[in-house]
Amino acid sequence: MRFPWFQTLPYYAWILLLVLALIYALAVHLVRPLRRLRRAVDEFGKGELTTRIGSTRRDEIGELARSFDLMAHRIESLMAAERRLIQDVSHELRSPLTRLGLAVRLGRAGDRETAMERIKKEADRLSTLVDELLRLNSAEEDPHARRRDEVRLDDLLDDLVDACAVEAEAKGCRLDLWIDAPVAVAGDPELIRRAVENVLRNAVRHAPEGSAVDVSLRSDAAGATIAVRDHGEGVPEAHLADIFKPFFRIEDDRSRASGGVGLGLAIARRAVDLHGGSIAAADARPGLLVTIRLPLRPAA
Repeated sequence: MRFPWFQTLPYYAWILLLVLALIYALAVHLVRPLRRLRRAVDEFGKGELTTRIGSTRRDEIGELARSFDLMAHRIESLMAAERRLIQDVSHELRSPLTRLGLAVRLGRAGDRETAMERIKKEADRLSTLVDELLRLNSAEEDPHARRRDEVRLDDLLDDLVDACAVEAEAKGCRLDLWIDAPVAVAGDPELIRRAVENVLRNAVRHAPEGSAVDVSLRSDAAGATIAVRDHGEGVPEAHLADIFKPFFRIEDDRSRASGGVGLGLAIARRAVDLHGGSIAAADARPGLLVTIRLPLRPAA
């Protein structure tokens, strides 16, 4: 018997239309978020740093969209931090330059000795600021290019305490060092030294006369902990995380009066971050306790 194919032709046509409709729906489902992602990339490339996709999809396209949102958030944060840094640097440079101008006018008026003292003081401050900015910039370099040497933290603390003892004696305070046991970490010796030195000098700067700055080193199976505590006024709990930001001051003239430019703890935080460690501050009541945590040197 001959098969009546012409009678089943409408059924095949409906199946074909259904398949085409499913393919079209699938294409729209795949292409629409990709077009949205392309528009977001175009807007972000034109400077709209607040552009986000906000996808709730659970497939690979949704993961790509969320990765874009995370990247955009990080870039926006970095750009905002850079703008704040430029504003802070401009403010820091404007103040000593203004005072230099006043000192020059004072010298022209006849009081040259006072004018020269003011000029020297502001020139030293500018030199310190430039030096700290260069250190901060060097800490932001490629971490893969850093040295990975063995650093004996006990020897490092001995050297730093001896180096800072002169400053402590000039302020009428002392440095007390406790070391549980010799311990070594792997990293850049200069960066680690700079981080610890900045924390230690900051503690000496804010230590009251007749007090002690406590420095301790202890270790466990996971890492080494360096703790530095002064007995000064301390820092309000709301600002404990902010003191590691560049140019941050709790009070307008606190760091300026004590000789700092507000970059020491920021440099310390970046140096510790580059070594996979952590740095934190706590209110010691009285004083400030800064803790540096570094991973131990890998076993041979």
